[in-house]
Amino acid sequence: MSLIKKTYISFFLLGIFFLPFNSEVPEFLSFLGEYGSDSSPMFFLLGFLFLLISDLLLGKMKLPFLHPVYYTFLVFFVYIVISIFFNFINVSDYYFKQTTGWVRYIKQLISVIMAFFMFFYLFYNVCISLGVVKTFFVVRKTMLRSLIIVFVVGLTQFLIYSGANDLISVYDIFDYLPFTKPTLYFELTRVNATAFRPPDLGIYLICICGFMFSYVLTEKKWYKYLPLVIVIFLSIVSKSRTALVTVFLQVLCLVYLSYKNYSSFRRFFNKAVLFFILFLPIIVFLKGNVIYTAVNERIESLNFSDVKSDNAISNKSRFGIQYANYLVFKKHPITGAGWGQQSFESKDLYPKWATNNNYEFRAIYLNEKIKSFPPGYNLYLRLLAETGIVGSLLFLLFLSLIFYFTHKFLITKSEYKYIGITVFIVFFGTVLTWFQIDSFRLYVFWLALAMLICLKVIDKRKNDVIL
Repeated sequence: MSLIKKTYISFFLLGIFFLPFNSEVPEFLSFLGEYGSDSSPMFFLLGFLFLLISDLLLGKMKLPFLHPVYYTFLVFFVYIVISIFFNFINVSDYYFKQTTGWVRYIKQLISVIMAFFMFFYLFYNVCISLGVVKTFFVVRKTMLRSLIIVFVVGLTQFLIYSGANDLISVYDIFDYLPFTKPTLYFELTRVNATAFRPPDLGIYLICICGFMFSYVLTEKKWYKYLPLVIVIFLSIVSKSRTALVTVFLQVLCLVYLSYKNYSSFRRFFNKAVLFFILFLPIIVFLKGNVIYTAVNERIESLNFSDVKSDNAISNKSRFGIQYANYLVFKKHPITGAGWGQQSFESKDLYPKWATNNNYEFRAIYLNEKIKSFPPGYNLYLRLLAETGIVGSLLFLLFLSLIFYFTHKFLITKSEYKYIGITVFIVFFGTVLTWFQIDSFRLYVFWLALAMLICLKVIDKRKNDVIL
């Protein structure tokens, strides 16, 4: 393996390792826009540059332009490039947050280019260089190592919130971790570990859930269950509504797929269900009140009628912004308002039930002094608002093809079904997460897409991929 190849693979793995380390990202990365709030893009971009140099020296570049999944997103990308000209006059007049419509369009286009072309280009070529099977195991091991650190930090936070104040001095040691600023949320008692905020930790857990569950399918030691247990624990103590619901659904889906495809898992699951049924009355008797309180707390977090509640304000903002984007779609139903233009239109359409007694709109979303644009909180509504029915249908076709090819691999007799199950769970979690965020900045999704495309045919003798 050449030095350049080793270098870009090393940067790729560093990016994977630092996925959850985002609570103190260097300010100089702000030039990356929305990617400037994460540490991983710095390593992915360095890996991309070394890969590009290598390919230019060899005189060839590898991208799966003819694969239906990649080709469909490429068509979608071309559409968002040209569709903005259907709203040319309005875009030329837009001005919000000290930004013009055209500047916003270019920045958001660059954001897609980074994910779809640059990061995917790196991920896809790593899969080719190492082989998709080896890539899977190396990535999984790297994710587990960083997850262990995240767990130690998160567990320390949780114990401090639970009354172990002596650990505060120990907690400060985590300040020496790269890209990490230890933060305690005593008012909310929410665990964020090494991530900037608890919701960021939640999204990270959703992304790696499938990889951590795969230990159950491939390992034989008793501790093969621990990675998934850690993911579930951190999802609960982060108090992220998105993570709690999505990880729960991911686990259900994982159990179903594993039960269907692995006889060893069926035997284990049957015993586990029997054990649970036998001990459930005892658990309810001893911890019934604790369970009821925890469940009731999670249900209450969805309430947005109590104006004094932080959860209520957050929910009102989220639903209000989503509703405004729906109104933008009604104004531009066919081709949309143009890529990146949702906020220019929606800022005048926020419903009063969302803005009344809501400091978030006054202080952040409608504050012209703050340059960052309001998040759309739903990618599908964003696509409807900015690309209309045409763009949304192209994107839905892209997702449909992803699940089609994943299913096609899962119904084969391949001994590598655990990889297919893992990428399916990544896609499933991403599709659910996009109901809460409106960005393509989900690195593990693009990695799983690269793996899916490279799963086309696996040579069982070489344990590698044939393209």
